[in-house]
Amino acid sequence: MWNSPAFALVGVGTSLAVWIVLPTILGNWLDSRFDTDPLLTLVFLVLGLMVGFFDAYRRLRDVLRQSNRPQ
Repeated sequence: MWNSPAFALVGVGTSLAVWIVLPTILGNWLDSRFDTDPLLTLVFLVLGLMVGFFDAYRRLRDVLRQSNRPQ
């Protein structure tokens, strides 16, 4: 049951959300500290998007590889 592709897909979505939200919050906090609004928020958002999509691609590739494996 725990090896179901559905659980792996939930992990993909969660990971993508974390990689986008946490760096954006960090960038917003740094902007407030250094008075650079919105520069660091945008930089960290773009970095989070890039890392998040790469991680989602890698995880989805693994899920597809596992689901195509003979039982």
